[in-house]
Amino acid sequence: MVMIAFDKVCRQLEKSILSEKASASFVCGGTIPIKQLEASSNSGTEKIKDTTVKSSDPVTIYWDAKPNDPEEAHKLILPGNGSDDIARSASKLQQLVSACEPAGFGQGKKTVMDTEYRSAGKLEPSRFATTFHPAEFGIIDSIEQILVPQLNLMNEELLAVRRVELELYKLNIYSGPSGIFKKHVDTPRSKSQIGSLVVCLPSEFEGGNLIVRHNENEADFDWQRQSAEAIQWAAFYSDCEHEIKTINRGQRITLTYNLYVIEPVSKKFSPISLLDPTSSPLYADLKLILSMPGFLKQGGNLGIFCSHSYPHTAENARELLPHGLKGVDLLLYAALHSFGLKVEVLPVIVKNSYWDDDEDHVGDSDGSSDSDEYYQYQQICEGVYVGVELWKERSTDNGENESLRNVSTSSRLIIQGNWPQREFKKPVTWISAPIHEKNALTYLAYRNEASVGHLYSSAAIIATIPPW
Repeated sequence: MVMIAFDKVCRQLEKSILSEKASASFVCGGTIPIKQLEASSNSGTEKIKDTTVKSSDPVTIYWDAKPNDPEEAHKLILPGNGSDDIARSASKLQQLVSACEPAGFGQGKKTVMDTEYRSAGKLEPSRFATTFHPAEFGIIDSIEQILVPQLNLMNEELLAVRRVELELYKLNIYSGPSGIFKKHVDTPRSKSQIGSLVVCLPSEFEGGNLIVRHNENEADFDWQRQSAEAIQWAAFYSDCEHEIKTINRGQRITLTYNLYVIEPVSKKFSPISLLDPTSSPLYADLKLILSMPGFLKQGGNLGIFCSHSYPHTAENARELLPHGLKGVDLLLYAALHSFGLKVEVLPVIVKNSYWDDDEDHVGDSDGSSDSDEYYQYQQICEGVYVGVELWKERSTDNGENESLRNVSTSSRLIIQGNWPQREFKKPVTWISAPIHEKNALTYLAYRNEASVGHLYSSAAIIATIPPW
């Protein structure tokens, strides 16, 4: 039946979100365009540029040709611009490759040299300098949001988070046609190290995918397509198994940083635009589901309650969200946004509703109604109220009255009179149940004696799906 198929699709999406929540936050990544190439690629076209992503100037690398010989220094600018510049860059690039020492790998307390297992060159930080700094492009902020969990609420305005500190570790070059680094797990250099950041500089190459695995999940960073025109990066936990596939052609130049956590401080969050959701398993699941015929074919709204707790009823909640989303919530928001959908974070009061997996009603339909109706009926019964926008918690003297026989009727009147709601043209199909609640509305209850009552809201990500 059509309804059964629709219901299964919604349940599959819910499972994908739960799976992402449990596992996908072990890695994150993104792309930073190069200014001169971005400008030339847009000339004479109608392409709309995403101005929220900060572009980088071409990256300059300075290095000593020989260890402990700073007088013989060289400079390379990546990427080259123009045929003459590219030719000079190729010559300088070869000099950089020649200046590198063979890179080994750790085995216990020893460093092992085995080109069958790892074939790469390296430069120690003491031998080179670069104009690229991750902090200038929000990479540290993204890592803190995705990889470093929230600790607690400092107050109603700021979140307490563990800050991430970077240490430049190595410059590595993997050269075609044999550059490779087989499966391995890094050994943390201290107890405070949580992972690694790999930044791939703009230099054309083929192959060389970075594969990162955690438990049974895998993220594949395929950087070859934009290797000559963008800076690409990935960060992951220290306990992740990872490998670099064989470089078939060209030079894969990376900067590797060690990631350390330092004491909690309060901070505001940066924009989400730097994140690349396409490397997340959730992205593929969403793409498949959104392209399935019959899934909200008349259009509608998709609602997913946030997996993390946020101060969404704080006075400055609209400044904190969606920029302050973390983990699977951030990836979900970014993935939905990447499909061109209108995506919002809104407060939702759930009162006298139910959220279950009961499938007894599925077979009761004759299939004559729209395929979307069953799931909407299952999880949008009376008592789900979506706020117009994020706002500070409210209070009112107009509360429950004993003259109202039905408690749900009383609550509905309180909400409708004091908590403006969003009017949707199409119903909201809810994929998950609310988890975290904050006080949304305080009211006086007049029964035998006056008392204070509370209504609670949860933050939810709501995407508007256009008709097919």
